[in-house]
Amino acid sequence: MRSACAARYLLAIYELSDGGAAVRSVDIARRLQVSRASVVKSLKLLAEAGMIQKEYYGNVQLTALGVRESNRIYTEYTLLCAFFRDYLHISGEAAERDAAACLCALTREGKERMIELALRCRHARAGRE
Repeated sequence: MRSACAARYLLAIYELSDGGAAVRSVDIARRLQVSRASVVKSLKLLAEAGMIQKEYYGNVQLTALGVRESNRIYTEYTLLCAFFRDYLHISGEAAERDAAACLCALTREGKERMIELALRCRHARAGRE
């Protein structure tokens, strides 16, 4: 499952879980600023894809597959944030919003090119310090 919606939800769960703790769906709804009904639908799809385990009216936890996919998404998110901050000089909060939007909207190729630029910019800055 690699839809834009899934990426947003996996990123939110990953960040909220802080190392694997169970997450409440209400916290996911708040983080993503969506209705609880939207969360229920999306979590059902993630569970069917094997990304999460969800108790009936209970907490959500990433599966091993979900952790791997979330880690990949979080890594991309972090590198895209760096691209916006370091290469385009965008403020922290705006860089985070833009990076999250890119995860959901850009093609794989577009994300990879931006990440390559972010890494080059980081290496160049490290060489000057």
